[in-house]
Amino acid sequence: MNTSKTYKSTRPLLFLLLLTIVVSNIQAQAVWNNTSFVHRSGQQILDGQNNAIRLDGVNLGGWLLWESWIWGGGFQSETTIRNKMASVIGVTAAKAFRDSVYKSYITREDLKKISEECFNVVRVNLNHTILEDDSIPYVYKQSGWILLDSILQWCEDYNVYAVLDMHSAPGAQAAGFFCEDPDSICLWQSPIKKDRTVKLWKAIADRYKNRGIVAGYDLLGEPNVANGADLLNLYTTIIDSIRSVDTHHMIQLEGNDYSKDFSIFSSLPDPNVCFHFHFYTWLIPTAQLGTSLNVYTNWSNTFNVPLWCGEWGENDLATLDTTRKLLNDPAYKISGSAFWTWKKQWKLIQYPHYMGYFGSTNWDKVTAWIDTSSNPMPTALEMQQGITDFFTNIKSPNCWFNTTTSDLLKVCAPVSIKEEAQNNFSIYPNPFTSQTTISFNEEQKNTLIRIRDILGKEIKTIKFNGKQLIIDRGEMQAGIYFVRVISEKGEMNRKIVVE
Repeated sequence: MNTSKTYKSTRPLLFLLLLTIVVSNIQAQAVWNNTSFVHRSGQQILDGQNNAIRLDGVNLGGWLLWESWIWGGGFQSETTIRNKMASVIGVTAAKAFRDSVYKSYITREDLKKISEECFNVVRVNLNHTILEDDSIPYVYKQSGWILLDSILQWCEDYNVYAVLDMHSAPGAQAAGFFCEDPDSICLWQSPIKKDRTVKLWKAIADRYKNRGIVAGYDLLGEPNVANGADLLNLYTTIIDSIRSVDTHHMIQLEGNDYSKDFSIFSSLPDPNVCFHFHFYTWLIPTAQLGTSLNVYTNWSNTFNVPLWCGEWGENDLATLDTTRKLLNDPAYKISGSAFWTWKKQWKLIQYPHYMGYFGSTNWDKVTAWIDTSSNPMPTALEMQQGITDFFTNIKSPNCWFNTTTSDLLKVCAPVSIKEEAQNNFSIYPNPFTSQTTISFNEEQKNTLIRIRDILGKEIKTIKFNGKQLIIDRGEMQAGIYFVRVISEKGEMNRKIVVE
């Protein structure tokens, strides 16, 4: 392998590999400073240096806005969780729980891991109550600013853009457990709550107008209102308010009907905007997924505006793989996507997690009762023990990182030079059509090689000694597979693609 002839024959391949790695890493890192900003140019999103980019990343659901299913329960709102906890352990202890969630659910370690997974953006899902109590409107809390300042600092440290998402505005912009308000008067019926939403966005924009790590302001998460003109009018008012203090940042506009309907627009309300949609596929036959995406592409073509998919996921692995390929297909003109969601409690019957954590007997009793009051109510002691278990289990070292989901969604392939050296083997060609070769840096003895499909089904099991192994396609259908090498030195994993 060290002969001059071998080096000369492999040098072009090595150059192409290194070039690909460099390009991948550029795409996977936020390129930012505080004097130039992510912005729109026609149907593309550009970074501050005017390079076209994809914003590919994850949502931070379950942290600054709570959905009980993410924590192992059912479909209950943050207000329901708070009130039911307070009814058992008291208001003071319930507030202490809230503060601990903010401190512990997402940490610097999560952003480090997200960056290592080659994502370049996080969508930060906000409840307005992070910054403004409903009982004290227009007074913005220092504790909330500290939280947002912290996540933006972590993003800067690990070169990951942030999209700030008003997931639940004052009064709530839609009916649903994910976006609600304890007051029965919703956003669309209340001029005061509309004004609070406008003023809150102005305060956010004023504080972060010079932070280049912010990729955009997502004005309202999944809005839904009977009269689309109400949404357009509110968008216009919010944008005017933001632009009075911040002329830099791109603004993301979600469609009506839970981000699906962009017919409210006859023109763009601001030059620096993108259309933001969500793409959950439970009710869409696989064969029709492309047709469904084309609806958004047509809107993009009509208004010459970028598209971004702010939420997708929550399905079986095969469907996730199909969806990912479509979202990445240049034909649909989508400038990236954010997977829902980064961290959640793992349950056997649930769709695949990314970063998962386990429940406990007491915590599961808490979430079951919050979900349905007919379930046994936990005692105060049981709830406190469940809370203790929860905070122990969500710590990064205790979470279960799902390598299958990672292999499926990782956006910067091939692996880096550092990872290649650690893994001690390479696979070429990859993708392949008929056969590929696994080449090891060192002679292998008593090594086991397992190949599984994206559903986890084992396709091939090979006992191997030597330095090179040829893998024939055989009965393998086109798609993604995962290679696991088990040797005396440990386990190594790699993704392969059959075309």
